[in-house]
Order: sequence, then C-alpha cells, then structure tokens
Amino acid sequence: MSHRRESSASNGEQRNSAGTTRSSRNAGLGLGPGLAPGPAQGSGRPSSSSSALSNGNSYLSTPHAHGHAGAVNSSSARRNGGLSSSSSSSGGPDAGNGPAAAGLLSPGAGGSSRSSGAPAQGGTGSRVGGASSGSGSGAAYGGSGGSGGTSSSSHAAAAAATTPSAAAGGRREASERESTINLVTYRSATIKAIIDPSIQVQDVIRQLCANAHLGVQEPPALFALRDEETDELIDDSNLARKIGAGASFKLCSSPTIEAVEMVDKLSSRDDRVLKMATYTLQRLIREKAFTLEFLRRGGLVELITIIRTSTSGNTLAYALASCQNLLETMDEGWEYLPEEFIAKIVNIVVTQERINVCRPATAILKKLVVSGPSDAPEHVGRVLGEDDPAPRAGSAGGTNDVYRYGFEVVYGNVRKEPQFLSTLVQRLGSPDTTLCMYSLSLINSLVRHVTDNHFEALTSELESFGISRAVTRLMDSNRGDELSTSILEYQNNYIRMTRQRLRTTVTPADKRHVSALSYIWLQANLSDTANVPPSPGDRTSIGPGTAGSKMKWRKLGFNSENVAKEFVQAGLLGLECYESFVKADPEVYAQIISEQLNRPEDRRCPFGRASIEVTEILADYWNIESGYTSSTEFMPFLLSFHKVHNLALHFFLRMWNDSGAAATDFSRVSALVRSQIKESLRKEGNKTWLDLERDFLESDYRNVRDRQMREIEVDDDYSSKAPIRNLRGVLYRESYEFVRQQRIHCLLEGAWFRNFPSARSNAGAGGHTSLHSPNSMNAGRRTAMGVGSTTGSSNRTWRFYRLSPNRKYLHFCEAVDRVPIRGGLDDLRERIDLSLVTDIMTSGTAGSSAGNAGDDAYANGGGASSGSSLTFSLMHTPDTSFADLTALSASQFSEWVDGLGMLRGEGGVVSTKETDEFIQILTDIGLKVRLLDLTGEKIDLPSSLPVPQLPTSTDFFFADL
Repeated sequence: MSHRRESSASNGEQRNSAGTTRSSRNAGLGLGPGLAPGPAQGSGRPSSSSSALSNGNSYLSTPHAHGHAGAVNSSSARRNGGLSSSSSSSGGPDAGNGPAAAGLLSPGAGGSSRSSGAPAQGGTGSRVGGASSGSGSGAAYGGSGGSGGTSSSSHAAAAAATTPSAAAGGRREASERESTINLVTYRSATIKAIIDPSIQVQDVIRQLCANAHLGVQEPPALFALRDEETDELIDDSNLARKIGAGASFKLCSSPTIEAVEMVDKLSSRDDRVLKMATYTLQRLIREKAFTLEFLRRGGLVELITIIRTSTSGNTLAYALASCQNLLETMDEGWEYLPEEFIAKIVNIVVTQERINVCRPATAILKKLVVSGPSDAPEHVGRVLGEDDPAPRAGSAGGTNDVYRYGFEVVYGNVRKEPQFLSTLVQRLGSPDTTLCMYSLSLINSLVRHVTDNHFEALTSELESFGISRAVTRLMDSNRGDELSTSILEYQNNYIRMTRQRLRTTVTPADKRHVSALSYIWLQANLSDTANVPPSPGDRTSIGPGTAGSKMKWRKLGFNSENVAKEFVQAGLLGLECYESFVKADPEVYAQIISEQLNRPEDRRCPFGRASIEVTEILADYWNIESGYTSSTEFMPFLLSFHKVHNLALHFFLRMWNDSGAAATDFSRVSALVRSQIKESLRKEGNKTWLDLERDFLESDYRNVRDRQMREIEVDDDYSSKAPIRNLRGVLYRESYEFVRQQRIHCLLEGAWFRNFPSARSNAGAGGHTSLHSPNSMNAGRRTAMGVGSTTGSSNRTWRFYRLSPNRKYLHFCEAVDRVPIRGGLDDLRERIDLSLVTDIMTSGTAGSSAGNAGDDAYANGGGASSGSSLTFSLMHTPDTSFADLTALSASQFSEWVDGLGMLRGEGGVVSTKETDEFIQILTDIGLKVRLLDLTGEKIDLPSSLPVPQLPTSTDFFFADL
C-alpha cells in the first residue's frame, strides 16, 4: 500500500500537466499538496495546481495550511543535497483554518526540491538519503482534515524518528521555522510564508505573485512589498530585519505606479483629492525609489503649484511637509525652485498662524539657507529667474546643472517682508517646542551664513527685536534641555557676532558710529569750550558742528580728542556698550560726568577709558576673540553683555571712589574689576540676575582687595597679557579641531551600545513606537524608526553603530551578544540618515557625574540604572527619536555625543565636560610649550664690550639707569 502510494506520488508530474506548466513558468516556485484553492477544498482531493513540480531550485515550500512546518526537515534536506517539502495535518477540528501557508526557503546545496502531489486518502513517508519526505492533504484553505492527513502526518513522523537525533533535529528546525512565519496579504487574500532572509526582495515578490491563492493577475514588476502595520517599503536592506521581527507584509503597487498615480492626483483641482494626495505624499516622498520617479515625472512642479496657490488649510500643511521631507531626504531633484516659490514660503512664515503650516515652512527656509555654494562643492549654480528656462520635467536625475541657494537668495526675500525676523523671534516663545526649535535653527543658520555686506543689518535688527532676551528665557524654561543644542549654537553665534563688532573699527565715515558718538556727547550736557590748551598733535573730534572744538572728548574721560583712536581696541563693541550705558539712564550718566569734572584733575575717574576697559575685560573673560566657545553650560549673562557691562562700569566707579584712587591708579582699579567679574560670573548658569546684581552692588572694597591679593599669589602673571591671550586663542582653535577629528574617528571605527528592548511598548499612532527608556528624559517619546526596528529585537540587547565613510549615515546592526564586526558596512544592514537628525538629546548629568560606569555595571545587572546618565537620543523632532544609544562608559558617551555634534555642519557644539576639558588641557599644554620655547637661543650675545674713549673734560655726570 505504501509502495503504491509512493509510485503514485512519484508520477504526479505526468498526471498533472497544469501544475507542471505553472511551475516551469515561475522558476523557483513549488506548491505542495494540500494548498489547492477552489472546488477541491475540503473534499480530500487536490486541484490540478496543487501537484505542481519545481525542477529547479525552489525557494517556496508549503507547510501545513495552519502554519505548522513540522513535517519539513530542511536541515536534513540540505545535508543530503536537496530540499524536502511536505504538508501535514494534525487532524484536529481546526485543521485548515486560517490563511494559507507558503514557505520561501533557500535551496539545498547542489540539489533541487521536488514537491509531489498525493491523493487525499493517504500520505507517504520515505527516506531520501536520511531525510524525511512526505506529503498529505488533510486540510486545505479552511477544509476539514481527513484521515489522509492524519496518515500522512504519522508516516512523516515515523520516518523522521528513525534515529533519536534526527527526530530532535526535526523538532528544533520546525520550532525555528514556526517562529519566523510571516503573513502576506494581497487585497482580501492572506497566506503564511516562511521567507529566506538571504534572497532578494524582487524574488520574493515574483514568487508571491505566482502563488495561486493570492490570485495576482498582473506582472510582478508592478508590485512592491510593504510592512502592513507601518507601511514601510521593504527592500534588500531591511528585509532580514522585518522577517526576524515577524512583521506582516502586503503586496501593493510599486513605487513607479504610485509615483504616476500621485502626479496625476496632484494635478487635480478637487480639494478632497488634493488633501488625500498630499497627506500620502508626506510619507512616500521619503522613499528614494518613489521620489526619483516622482521627480522624473514632474511631480515637484505640481507640488510647488499647490503651495503657491493654496492659502491655508491642511492641504497647504501637507504640501509643505512633503516639500520639507524632499529637501531633507534628497541631495538632488529640487534644483528648480523659482524665486516666487521662496518668496511664497517667506510670506507663509509671516502670515500663517497654524503650527502645522509654520513648522515645515520654517524648516524649508532653513534648508535653503544652508544650501549655498559653500555647502555644495560639486556644483555652484544660481536660482532661476523669471526669464530663465525651467528644466524639463523628466530631468531630475542630475542631467541639468544643479542650482544652489544660500543666504543671499533667502535674505533677499526676507527683506521684502519687514515682519519676518520679528515673527521668528516671537515664535521662540511658542508653546510648540518643534516650532520653537525650527525658528531658532533658522535664526542660527541666517547668522552663521550671513555675508559681510548684511552682517550689521541682520544682527542689529535681530537685537532690536530682543533675540537674546528670548533665548535667555528659553534657558530658564522647562524646555531648555530639549532645545539645548540650538541654544548652545546660538551662544556660539552670539560670540561670533560680538567678535565681529569687537573687530569693527569706529570711523567718522560711518553714519551709525557718528550718530552714537553724537548721542553720547549730547547726553553729557557739556559745552565743548576749551578749559585747557589742547595737547600737541590732537585732532578735532568727530561729530557734526565740532570743527572748532578744542576740548570735548577729554571731558568725557578720553586721553585725546581723536575719539576714533580711543576705540581701536574695543571697536564698535566698546562704542555700543558706552551708548547702552547712557541709554539705560541718561540723567545718571550726566551726573557722573559732572561729578568727575568738579574734582581735581588728578582725582577724576576717566569715564570713557573706564567704559572701554570694562568692555575689554568682559571680552577677555568670555574669550570673544576666539569667535566660539566649547562650553557645555548655558551662559545667560553672555547674552546680556551690555547689561553686565553696565553693572561692571558702576562697580568700577565705586571701587575708584572707595579706594580714593588717583589717575595713576587706573590699572590697579582695573585689576579689582577683573577679579570681581571673574568671581561673579563663575557658574553663571546657576545664578539669577538678582544674584549678579547683588555681587556687584554689595561687594565691599576691602573684601574684593583681599581676594584679589590671594589670586595674585596663584595666578600666572603672563596669562592676562594681550599677546598671551591671542596665542591662547590660536591654540584653542587648533586643539578644538584636533579633538573634533579624534571624535569623528571614533564614530568611523564604530562601537557597541546597550539596547533595552524591554523598555519599548507597542506601536503608537502613525507607525511610531513609544519609548520608555531607562533614562527618564525619554519618557513618552516616540521613535521614527518604525515598529520593525524594535519589535524584532526583543532578545537583542546590543547594537553596533558605525559612521559611513561619507559621514552621511550611521549604520548599525543588532545582536544578542557582542561579536566581532568586520570593517566596512557589509555587516551593518540598517542605517540612519544623519541629515534628518535635528538634535542630540542627552540627560542633564551625562558626562559630568556619570563616572566610569563601564561593562561591569551591566554584567552585575545594573544596566538600566547605571546607564541612565549615559543614554542619548538622535532626535528627529522634540518628541520623536531615531534611536536611543546607551554608552558603556562616560568616555564612550563623550566621544559619540560630541562626535555627532561636531559632525554637524552648523555649530559643532561641545556637549560634554570631558571633551571640553580635553580641549582646555591641550590648549594649556600647547601654551606652556610655546612659552618654554622662548629661550633666547637665537639672540646674538656680544663676546666683549667696546671700551669708550676717555672723556675730554670733567664736565659730565653718570646717568640714573
């Protein structure tokens, strides 16, 4: 009986020509018995297609329709040169219920798979080189299990159990395969599939389209595979991860078909169609395959038209978000952005109030600002004017010249909207953190890329709108940590702006300078009548109506009447600080000047010189000359430079009076003020403005003097000298660049990080996953990686990250244990686009109090708690992260947080104290080496002194040397 069944099965190919035809047409497809749709379901007889044979290597096997693969021993099949494929039924009441099953398995080594059809009344169990091969049809697509299925299962089990080791191997293999079964859906049909993660996606799609149960009629080229839950496009880079995660897939239109349909919908004038199309476009345009087809078919032109013609509403918001995603994802394809489009975006930022409209519009302008010629060395272009020919709709692949934008283009349109900058500054107080971050990022980009021609106009206008006060309020708010990177970047930009003013020469040719000097003089309420003869060589003062003045600026405490020369060291910054003091209280200013003039000349405090001196002391304290800072702390008083100058200048006057100083004691009083500034501004991030005022207004002269004497005993006398300060600034920049390269090299080398899968919850809305990481800073935050990035790593507690050589992507892989990773990116199939990372979020104590929590902490079971301060997140928006990385030590935390921060083109902010200390240490060592090199080795010392002639008379004397 068994022999008769086996013969019948072996001749199934001759009896079923229809199945043979289908199998040969779809090479690589094998359908086992018991999976036949149609009339044969439940009757115990397979349909013609169910006995198809694959004479080539088969990737598709057919486990039981209920999803079990117990009768398939693929390991044995591979060891014996072929692939065994069978179907069995447990014979239970639910046998055959649920979706059909299809397994995509890799072929056996050097052999082929043979799947034979068998009648429903029986099954076979044969030994093929030690492998079990059986077939049965007890259940098919919801049909009831018959006796034949039970018999087939029994025979297969008996054959597999010939030896104990074979039986155990079969059960283990069946368990592994059962745990990686994936559901595949096409329209209303669903099957279960076991997919080999090593094959290409196009092969998977081809075999799925050939599956009779799915009923696909169109060619495979028209289809793509997506994650059914997140709608993420499946490609070769993420297929293995999705399979391991047990994701459910769906067959849908290919990116090419979707792009054609999308362009057609965008050309519609139906508001409902446009709204749905632009909503879907937000997601699709992040996929490169779709975007290339979308651009090639003129989709960008249609998208720009929608933005230019829409006035408000969700359609405009979705279109802007789509455009934002395009600019952030693609480095090509958006060459054609006409001036009218940029002007429209600027207008939207000013006139629109809806947050979902303002956010993408602001982000688009920021991207355009940082897309100037210097940011794109491969091509330098221009923006198309009204009379310039537009590129063809199908030329998005880079066939035309690439046009770039930059500061000049954007700022030219900004100047046409007078309310633009004030609107941006006002939005720094918005309750929406994302909008606040985008607004501050745009301001930072404008300041960083401003040209010399527009520097004064832009920065002065921003200050007039209170930009520094607005950023200071952000420091004090509970959102300071979320916006820390942008705030620290603004601090850097503020130092850069201040240095520019410090280096700007005060000149009578500048109307702004003349206006400030005239205001200073007029508010003093003095006459320019000469009380003493002018010094030889003095030039007349600058200012209207002062050509015949003989004494003017010396009355205000300057050394000469050439007031422009007096501001050589402090530059425009010194003039602005002086003017700010006067504007704060003109009456007090006039009273101070009057009091000094009524004193004896040698007891007067030279007010003008004092103001300039205080400006220089503050500039030295904040290292303004360097042009940037690596400080990881907020410096709110830096952003109130003029107000601090006001306090310090009052303190200077008080120390002058309390000490009874004379004109020759100017440097001594200056040293007292320097000591007080250093003491009062120490740890400024933890002080309030009231604390600072109290320090300056209530400090006693004697206490300040005693502290200064103690400082003199330990301070280096050379440190305050101008040449040493300048040398230190040069060495600081060199040290910063050295540490920057070292940190980036660490990223290129790669490192392991802890992964906390148990901290991840189920998927939330929109396909994002809520995170509850060991660090409380991530509570309630979502990940932008999608469900597939987390659910499949339930038992993978490690991640290895490595920066790509082009420094654009962060590649990674997950593992249960730390294993050796080869060089390159072959082992790292997942990646994060760093251009989409808007911020690097850290805990408040990271890098400072984390200590040296290393691998031992995790080995001892303290991973979650000890690693909380070593966790940082790559943020896409303030509430969405791409990944949460938990470093193994404070050093690794510092290397990666600052490496990623320094890698960003803008700011290069140092976020950890360890990196800041490294830069300072290198600077100090370099300074000491340079000073030690001053040995005088190159000075020629005379071997003998010439003897002068004897005096001719006694009419001489010895000079006092």
